[in-house]
Amino acid sequence: MAAASGTGSRVLPALALIGVVFVVLLAPGVAADEAAAAPAAAGLEFRVGGPRGWRVPDANTSYGWWAMNNRFHVGDHLYFKYAHDSVLVVDREAFDACNTIEPLAAFTDGATTVRLDRPGFFCFISGEPGHCEEGQRLIVRVMVHPALAAVPGPGPVAASGPGSSTQPGHGGGGGASSSGAATAVAAANGVAIAAAMAMLVGLLLMQQ
Repeated sequence: MAAASGTGSRVLPALALIGVVFVVLLAPGVAADEAAAAPAAAGLEFRVGGPRGWRVPDANTSYGWWAMNNRFHVGDHLYFKYAHDSVLVVDREAFDACNTIEPLAAFTDGATTVRLDRPGFFCFISGEPGHCEEGQRLIVRVMVHPALAAVPGPGPVAASGPGSSTQPGHGGGGGASSSGAATAVAAANGVAIAAAMAMLVGLLLMQQ
């Protein structure tokens, strides 16, 4: 009985040590996984037109140039600040023709925030007569965030915000291959589990 009791008293500390080692080995993988997803969840906000806001462009304003010099990802937001104007979300055909009839969505609140909730193209024009023709229109291409990249499915990408992926100029695009981060984390976790199990077996054998 004494021998059995002695063996048990040695095994319990060994199991506790294995538990600590197991947690230490897995913690970096979990932290890396959370860090990879964090940037995409937060998103960025872009103020359209900078300090001048959403208005008919002048010599110092070019919405096309502004869009080309920024990178937009799913989860980002566009902020439109304006007065006595409006923001229309339209398809590509209406964008090219400056057609303000039957937009996909219309805003007149003076401080509009639009979430870029899918990959592809988003088209915006002013609803005021003549403004679009004078250059007050914007088209942005939204890409999948690298941390959330996934293999594209067989169908178009669905949109939960203004417009739909089935609309012209709003098709899903920018699909990317599956992220290597998730694969690396899974492999690291597997190695950690195997190492912990090997240590546990070794310690138990030493107690015999």
